[in-house]
Amino acid sequence: MTSNNNWRLARFAFVYFNSQASIFLIPELVSTSSYQGIAGIVFGSLLGFIILFYVVYVGKLQPASSWVTFGNRIMGKGIHGAFVVMLLAWTVYYASYDIQSFVLFFGTNYLKGTPPWFIQLVISLVILYVVQLGARTLVYMSEGLFLLIFATTLLITYFYAENANVHMLPAFFRYFDLPTFFSNTMATFSVVSEWVVFLFLAPEFTFGKGTFAKLAVASVGNSLVLLSGWMFTLLNFSPHYAKQIQYPFLEIIRGKIDDGLLENSAPFLIGVWTASMLIHCSFLIYAGTKCMSYFTKGKGEGIIVPSLTLVSAGIAFYYTYHLSAYQKHYFSIITVLVWIFIELIPLYYGIVAMLRIRSKKWWSEQS
Repeated sequence: MTSNNNWRLARFAFVYFNSQASIFLIPELVSTSSYQGIAGIVFGSLLGFIILFYVVYVGKLQPASSWVTFGNRIMGKGIHGAFVVMLLAWTVYYASYDIQSFVLFFGTNYLKGTPPWFIQLVISLVILYVVQLGARTLVYMSEGLFLLIFATTLLITYFYAENANVHMLPAFFRYFDLPTFFSNTMATFSVVSEWVVFLFLAPEFTFGKGTFAKLAVASVGNSLVLLSGWMFTLLNFSPHYAKQIQYPFLEIIRGKIDDGLLENSAPFLIGVWTASMLIHCSFLIYAGTKCMSYFTKGKGEGIIVPSLTLVSAGIAFYYTYHLSAYQKHYFSIITVLVWIFIELIPLYYGIVAMLRIRSKKWWSEQS
């Protein structure tokens, strides 16, 4: 039973991370790294395992309780409250990026002429409905979606590889620039290390033996998708043209539609990606709701969910009419560093817990 639970969490992790890594991080890495991306992607992904280890460790401390409720026993009430506030702000703000990404993607490709506020309204209503279903339902929803994403990823990778210029491969190993390596590593790390929100899966799901290993498998899978997507984007479009493409996967699909291969499949592929994005955004709002409930003592959750969704939609609405600010904020080094600081929260709690729980007496007194 525990093994099935772990694999279920792993499939959810693959779905949760897929949209951000494959759709949005690849164009950013292509535009900043040119041929030099392998090292940054690999090292950024390896750093993510550190966060994953501490997420599982902290999740095991009190299997019957959520991190939000017992974290003050580790850090103290004041410091814990400050971290909960930061995480609350982060989840809501990050969700606004997801909503704005929906608007940009569908508004520029499929719903031209549709008012951005209407797209945001529809997306917000869907998110509101999904969040109220709870974490367990979100995880179960990802079960079937995992198979679809896995199959479509293999299909698109095949089309990527079909027309790849393999003669460019040696260039991937001939260039190395330390500042570029550092920026790529940090950018990758900030996207593939969102494990902090997985603390909110407990106690809905038990973190036990084998949880780390199974989630690590999901992390490796997403890293391979990211690495292959970055590599084949360059091999198909060349570094100069690839920097001008906002959605490389979409360009590949369009190319196959012109060839008559995916004429009826394109809406299905886009729908799968959209569902993955909805899972990501909804779970962020769910985590934010749990943070807010910590301060309201679990009361008013029916009001909290629509309120946080409305705030995220409001920020997205602002970015709709300030696209330069959206681009600047989303890809800035300051944003990356803030992201990393918040994603390191499990590390802070894990280290302090390790120092304080050397004696079982301390934890029994706190309990």
